[in-house]
Amino acid sequence: MSKMPIVHIGENIKQVREQMQGMHQEILRLEGVLRTFEGFEKAGLSAIELPKDPTGQSIQELESIQEKPE
Repeated sequence: MSKMPIVHIGENIKQVREQMQGMHQEILRLEGVLRTFEGFEKAGLSAIELPKDPTGQSIQELESIQEKPE
């Protein structure tokens, strides 16, 4: 006779709350980024030229770091 799977309610509640908190933090971060770029636009900027990075990192590497800060 095989056992039925068990769902731990308290653990599921904890996990969902943690996921929601993470999403909330991400939304706040994105709102900050949006406000920064809207401020640039209001100041009359339409593009920003980035200098070459002296560390040798490519722009793509820098963008991926910004997208997933640790």
